[in-house]
Amino acid sequence: MAFDRVYGQSRVKRLLVSSLNRKRLAHAYLFHGPAGVGKDAMALAMALSLNCTEGRIGGCGSCTPCSQIMNLEYPHFRMVTPVPSRPKVMKEEKYREILRERALQRIQNPYQQVTYSPEITVLPVIGIGHVRLLKQGVTLKVEGGKHRVFLISRADQMTLEAANSLLKLLEEPPERTLLFLTTSYPARLLETIVSRCQVVRFDPLSDEDIKLALIHRRNLPEEKAAFLACMAGGSLQRGFDLAEEGFDARRETALRFLERSLGEDTEGRIACVEGLLERQDKVEIHEILRILQVWLRDILQLSWGFPQRVLNIDCMDKLERFRQEWSGFNVQAGLASIQQSIDFIGKNAYLSLIMHSLSLDLRECVH
Repeated sequence: MAFDRVYGQSRVKRLLVSSLNRKRLAHAYLFHGPAGVGKDAMALAMALSLNCTEGRIGGCGSCTPCSQIMNLEYPHFRMVTPVPSRPKVMKEEKYREILRERALQRIQNPYQQVTYSPEITVLPVIGIGHVRLLKQGVTLKVEGGKHRVFLISRADQMTLEAANSLLKLLEEPPERTLLFLTTSYPARLLETIVSRCQVVRFDPLSDEDIKLALIHRRNLPEEKAAFLACMAGGSLQRGFDLAEEGFDARRETALRFLERSLGEDTEGRIACVEGLLERQDKVEIHEILRILQVWLRDILQLSWGFPQRVLNIDCMDKLERFRQEWSGFNVQAGLASIQQSIDFIGKNAYLSLIMHSLSLDLRECVH
């Protein structure tokens, strides 16, 4: 099957297979869509397709160019992702080792979220130096009908200086060179960059696609894979996050935070938030809030008389007890407050202020 490393996205696959077969490719593509739906996986598959000595669409995985690409050793392939700057106390050798390790994780599983904590906690960006390295790669001669491929993942995290430098490369594209930009936030890119790319939209994955991927990649039992697929919201990246050990503990943490926030004990509420901040980092708290969103949406489904739409199917009794105990809780207002907090976390706002404010907002949703 063409692009067998990419789950779902049949519409996008048909478009790109047709372009490959007709040898009618744009010099630059912008793949946009929700996180974890296969944008980077497809860009990587295109790089393999264009350089595989077996001529297989999606790559054979075993020829020299395919193997080199998957090990970040192919001279005509560059993958740029947002990375944090080196902490002053960290040696350059250790810093480079961490960056390569994370890059290999990303290329081995483009659906998996990669973070740099606990070693590095600085906010990752794509700086001007990354784009300059791409331009240096243009000087290498491409032979034998192969192609130079540059993948810029999460391109919305480019600095303005880097974006303007990339624009010059897009305005005068070298021969046999393709650029793939991926993002979940196309509106954050310069309009001049977007206008020079062929824009391709990626859709959320179906529950079935995610279930099959979790079974294949994580060896999960079908029932658990189906449950996590329903909770993943169309994102395989989220499905993998949920499949990690500790999901049940995260859910219990989320519920404890919610119930303490709704209660009348102000000191207990503050202590709960402080304990959460002490034990969990920003990424973990973000995930806990996402789990809490699903829980509250399940409460709404029960309230509306649609138990068949509940995702936390292993907690039906607990959901019903919560709904009855907190009948005065405005669930929709609570969901709006949680979403606002998730947005603030994504903008790197002060985490302590976000969580204390959210706890107070949730209490105010009780009437």
